[in-house]
Amino acid sequence: MDLTQFADYKIIAMIVVAFVVFLRLICIILVTKDISARTNSYGLQIISILLVTFLTPLIWLPLYRAIRPVGYKKDKMPWREACISQSVYCLSCWTLNPKEYKCCIKCGKKIQTKCKECNKEYPHSYHYCPYCGAPNIQA
Repeated sequence: MDLTQFADYKIIAMIVVAFVVFLRLICIILVTKDISARTNSYGLQIISILLVTFLTPLIWLPLYRAIRPVGYKKDKMPWREACISQSVYCLSCWTLNPKEYKCCIKCGKKIQTKCKECNKEYPHSYHYCPYCGAPNIQA
């Protein structure tokens, strides 16, 4: 019996184990980045990382997907809500204001701009004047 055959199997086994460990570390890093982008809760972050570290992927992946928050911390949902609710952002403090207001309700800065053509006021976030169609060129 030749002992070099066993040495070849040992090298292959070590390569497979190293690959599995590498994949496990990549999963831990990716889940850590994902959960930290989704929530500020340290408890939820620790639970998620422990799930990935100690359970098999068949168990931790469905559990992680069930407990993680759906949205990200910096999701643009307020911007979408502003479009639907006819609100505009203040460019200095990012507070949502009704579009008919002339000044921000939080910081007091102007949120309306005056059209260069027809002199009517409209929200600064509009690219064109809704009354005459002139472009909103900020000087």
